[in-house]
Amino acid sequence: MISTRQPLLYATRALSAYRHQLRRALSTQPLKVHPTSLSAFNIVHASYDKFRPTYFKPAVDALVRNLDLPENAEVVDLASGTGKFTALLKDYGFNLSAVEVSDGMLATFRERLPDIPAYKGSSYDIPVADKSLDALFVAQAFHWFADMTSLHEFHRVLKPTAGKLALIWNFEPEIEINNKWQWEVAQACWAFDLDLPQFRRMNWQDVFQTEEARELFDLPLKNGKMYWSYKIAPEDVFGLWATKSYIVRLDEAEKEKLKAKVDLILKEYASDLVDENGLLEQRLGVYYAWTSNK
Repeated sequence: MISTRQPLLYATRALSAYRHQLRRALSTQPLKVHPTSLSAFNIVHASYDKFRPTYFKPAVDALVRNLDLPENAEVVDLASGTGKFTALLKDYGFNLSAVEVSDGMLATFRERLPDIPAYKGSSYDIPVADKSLDALFVAQAFHWFADMTSLHEFHRVLKPTAGKLALIWNFEPEIEINNKWQWEVAQACWAFDLDLPQFRRMNWQDVFQTEEARELFDLPLKNGKMYWSYKIAPEDVFGLWATKSYIVRLDEAEKEKLKAKVDLILKEYASDLVDENGLLEQRLGVYYAWTSNK
């Protein structure tokens, strides 16, 4: 239900976003959004929304609980994509809005979640006022912009001392926890991922090891990890992987060749693992981390 204060709140946010974007437009500072992430997610926003999973609710609960946010906290979901994670944040009673740089993702977001304000922006250009946010969430995205310019922008928009930065990712589980078919599919697809930022490489953490970062945030990061699973149709397995940026950029012949390889893996390792509904168990890890602004 939309409260009587929400229309005024949304109008205030929209005005703040407009003023910030106007200041940025008059600035000579260039945006540094990763070109592969931007082009890939503009292309696959609809299939991203269809095939990408949600997030494990107990992990989201744990992350939110650790943030200890005030009632009606002012919260932004940055790099919100199509709203997979934003939809879960609706349950916590936040004054919630979203920021996303991809026009395609924004279009799908606004179709899915028309009641949540969504603005165009990036980790280098968050269209909110200084020191205005109780929390900034980033789901499945921080590895794309793990640099000091982003951390300075986060520091700008978060309230001093009380503002929280929260990061979360779904990830492909370790081999000893994973399904055989799932691990083999991952290896086949990762062969095309040679040079792009990824969570699993964990080098996104490097920026938090710097003295400059320690001046902005309470470090080291606190973190947690859980494992979960969901059901997926065998015919959707390649559809899921085809939303990965390093698969999106392949030409059609390469995609068809990879799809054939994935289909062979499923036939060899998963044909006898489907349940009574014809679905497979897809295992995932979820990693979450948080810190406080200084």
